[in-house]
Amino acid sequence: MERSTSVGDRRYPTLGATGLDIEHYDVELEIDPARRSIDGVVEISGRTEAPTDLLAFDLDGPDVDSAEVDGASIDVLVEDRELLLPLDRVLAPGDEFTAVIEFGTSVDPGPSFGPDAGIFVSADGLWSVNEPDGVSTWMPANDHPTDKATWSFRLTVPAGDEAVANGALVDIVADDDTTTWVWEQDEPMASYLTLLLVGDYDFVDDGEITVAGDTVELRHVVLSDDVDALDRYLGVTRDQMRFFAELFGPYPFDRYGLALADSQSGLAMETQGLSLFSVDDLDGTLGPLQQLLLSHELAHQWFGNAVSPSTWDDIWLNEGFATYAQMLWFDEIGLSTLDREAELALLSLPPDGWPLSQPTDLFGSVSYNGGAVALHALRQVIGDDAFFLTLRTWVAEHLDGSASTDDFQRVAEQVWGGDLDDFFAVWVHDPDGPPDRYPLPAEDQ
Repeated sequence: MERSTSVGDRRYPTLGATGLDIEHYDVELEIDPARRSIDGVVEISGRTEAPTDLLAFDLDGPDVDSAEVDGASIDVLVEDRELLLPLDRVLAPGDEFTAVIEFGTSVDPGPSFGPDAGIFVSADGLWSVNEPDGVSTWMPANDHPTDKATWSFRLTVPAGDEAVANGALVDIVADDDTTTWVWEQDEPMASYLTLLLVGDYDFVDDGEITVAGDTVELRHVVLSDDVDALDRYLGVTRDQMRFFAELFGPYPFDRYGLALADSQSGLAMETQGLSLFSVDDLDGTLGPLQQLLLSHELAHQWFGNAVSPSTWDDIWLNEGFATYAQMLWFDEIGLSTLDREAELALLSLPPDGWPLSQPTDLFGSVSYNGGAVALHALRQVIGDDAFFLTLRTWVAEHLDGSASTDDFQRVAEQVWGGDLDDFFAVWVHDPDGPPDRYPLPAEDQ
């Protein structure tokens, strides 16, 4: 019998639980930005994948008021970062369960994103960045990207505020003093990609776009005082979607949008279907910074969101791919050339913090530029056709799931038709970092 409180992630050993497959989160939150308080109820539905008499969820901060499983009250145990719900019976593999948990939490008044992810205070509301483990700081969850689920959000906020989450806005219920915003995220999503915004926002409908034969809705969110700033980025977003769909395959979701928020400058996040940016960065100008941010976060919808990392050591599969995508975009619009960007990335690599497959700093230059360098080197070795077919196959084969560095190597070998053990040993797994020059292009070898 399994009583798991971890998926075994080397970097975050307390996160997740094996033997559970969460299928849906139904989240109801009452949010008071002035008091920085959140009272909530979450209904977590799923199935067991191994015999167990214990449900374990990640929890780091909120107080749990009550819990029940399949209608029966549970004596709650909280140990370290774990919410433990002991059952009076053993669930067999494939059994369905529904856990309902009432909880409350307060938001730290600090406005800046730091080492801890979660919800943050802005001048007029709240914003969130939840990578890698922020959701469990404000609600119970199986907070690891190997367990994706669909989500429903009912967000009740003071009248006059808007509340934003992932998915489609399906209802707005106004009361005398509050308004409830109902969002449905019906495509599987890793918990770290959750978006939560509260404040004075406008919703901008930019119609639809057809890319790679699929129709995608474009729905944006922007602070009411900054609506004009959004206009500069609508056409760019459409152009980037067309460009990336040609290279990476169909856009993987039903909708996309930009969320221009009262969040921290210099920080952007690929929250699923609605990427988060600061209005201090997307301020209505369109220079290299804005082109970089827009292309990077959009590319993440393929690399990170559609296919999420199996472990957090695999973060280069997110950040390296998105960094390479921004290089491709710079080349496409003539802002730079791919060769120049690739050479600059190679020259910028730090002397330590390696290997790429287990970076010391999760969100440092090794993961971003080092990952892009490895991809460019791979492209040199296997050629353009096999390289981009590898990227498209990667997304198609692992869509709505998670995958590892070894999985990516297998896809590349399958597409190219050759062994890449030596390549990955040198460019991905070497603890001393990669070579100081790229391989010759395939046609010159």
